[in-house]
Amino acid sequence: MTTAPQPARDRAGAGSGHQSVPDEVAAVAENVLRLMRSFGRRRAQVLAAKAHDVEWSAQMVLRCLANEGPLRSSEVAEHVHADPSTVSRQVAALVKDGFLERRADPEDGRASLLVLTEKADAVLKEHDEIRNWHFAQMLDDWNERDLRRLANLLSRFTHDFEAASDKYVSEPTATWSRPAERNS
Repeated sequence: MTTAPQPARDRAGAGSGHQSVPDEVAAVAENVLRLMRSFGRRRAQVLAAKAHDVEWSAQMVLRCLANEGPLRSSEVAEHVHADPSTVSRQVAALVKDGFLERRADPEDGRASLLVLTEKADAVLKEHDEIRNWHFAQMLDDWNERDLRRLANLLSRFTHDFEAASDKYVSEPTATWSRPAERNS
């Protein structure tokens, strides 16, 4: 279900100092928020029915290491945007449970790198299979062209979202300006 664009208005709120946004931008924002809420509900369902002992936040640590390769705990914290002490506790539990090993950092023998174990690889593989099966069922009636287009647009959206998030977190809101008008 798609949220239809609504008439242009000041969607930032009265007296906010922000200009109105195009209807299409507001529709994207509403749909992303709806998707995030749906994701939160689905995450709760998955956690309630989990078939293993890896918490959601610990899965983020494992996924980070799977994507980035061996890292120091402080680097993992940066990648997952979490407090280093929180990640340190998660890492300690993952090492204790056999999902991670600590290995000497070849660049600095005093530091250690976190490395996935075969047990972690198996859990991540299982998660990927379940996720891919779920998406295959959900998108079964989509044609290849639409799937490719969605994948490309989501990739572009994610890139822009991450870039904008970094920018707006580091800038005071008073410096935000309306994006340039775009041609369709």
